[in-house]
Amino acid sequence: MHKKFFKVTIYSWLLLSLFSCNNDSSYYDLKDFAIKDTSKVIKFKISDTEDNSIVISRSVSSNKWIIEGSKYTANKSSVDLLMETFYRIRVKQDVPKSAFNTVINRLSVRHKKVEIFLENDKAFKTWFIGSPTQDHLGTYMLLQNGNNKSSKPYITYKPGMYGSLDVRFFTDWKGWRSPRVFNYPNPKSIKNISVNFSEKPKESYTISYKDDTLKLFDLNNKELNNYDSIQVKHYLSHFENVSYNKIMFEKQNVMDSIFKSKPHYYFELTDSSNKVTKVEFWKIKDIDSSTGWDAEHGYIRVNKNNELLRAQYFNWEILFKPLSFYTRRYY
Repeated sequence: MHKKFFKVTIYSWLLLSLFSCNNDSSYYDLKDFAIKDTSKVIKFKISDTEDNSIVISRSVSSNKWIIEGSKYTANKSSVDLLMETFYRIRVKQDVPKSAFNTVINRLSVRHKKVEIFLENDKAFKTWFIGSPTQDHLGTYMLLQNGNNKSSKPYITYKPGMYGSLDVRFFTDWKGWRSPRVFNYPNPKSIKNISVNFSEKPKESYTISYKDDTLKLFDLNNKELNNYDSIQVKHYLSHFENVSYNKIMFEKQNVMDSIFKSKPHYYFELTDSSNKVTKVEFWKIKDIDSSTGWDAEHGYIRVNKNNELLRAQYFNWEILFKPLSFYTRRYY
C-alpha cells in the first residue's frame, strides 16, 4: 500500500515539475475547468509537446477572431466550437486508481496545452489535455488556475458529445484559417462591385450602392437607366458567405502558368470601409466533361497573392450573372 502511494506521489511530482512555471510545492485539487462567461475570452493559445502552437485572439476594433502573426481571420465555426467547449465542459469522474500512474505518465510525455485569457496577458485557466478514455466517452485532463496547478487529473466530457475533446484543439493554421473570401451579410456594406467576363466582355458591369442609391454601369462605365433594380439589389445579397474549400499546394511553375492566363471571371469589391477585395476565377479544364470544364470546382486567387485556392463551383456560380440578366426585359 505504501509503495503504491509512493509511486503515485512520484508521478504526480513528475507531472507538476514538467508543467511547472513556479517553485510552489503546494498541491491543489482543481476541477472547475469551465469558463462561465465566454464573452470575456479575448485570446486562447494552443500548443503541444511537439513545439507546435497557435494563438487566436479577438480584434478589439472589428470584434473578429484573428490568427496572431498572420493576416488571416480565424474560422468562426471553429472558434464557436471551442467557446462551447469552454462553457460546457464538465468533470465526468476521478481517474481510477488502477489507471492513475499510466495517465500521469502519458500526460507528462504527451499533451495539448490550452491557455485561456480573459482581460490581461496572464492566462486565467490552462488546460492540459491528454488522451481519450478507452470507451471514448471522456478525456484525461489536468487544470491550472493562474499559477496553481491541480495535483491530479480528471476525466472530462462535454454533455451530449461522443468522442475525445482533444481533437477540437489543433495548431495547424490552415485548419484555423477562415475560408471566406466575401462575407457581407449586410448588402449595404458593399460600396461597389465590378464583375468582368473575359469570354463575353460586353456582359461586364459595375454596381454602385451608396446611401440606398443603386446605380448600374456597363463595361465602358456608362450609367444605365433601364434595368431590373430589384435583381441588381438582390445580387449584392449573394456576397454573404462565399468561400474557397481547399488550399492548393501546387508547384510554383504550375501556379505561375495559371496566374499568367486570363481569368474567366474577375471581381473587385469595395466595401463601406474602403477595403478592396480582388478575386480572379479560372474554370478548370476537364476533357471528360461534355462542356470541357470541371463542373464541380474552379481555381481562384485573392488580391494577387501567390496562393492558389480551389473553390466549389456551385458556391460561386450565383455570382456569374451577366449584364443581360438585368437588362434583357428592357431591350
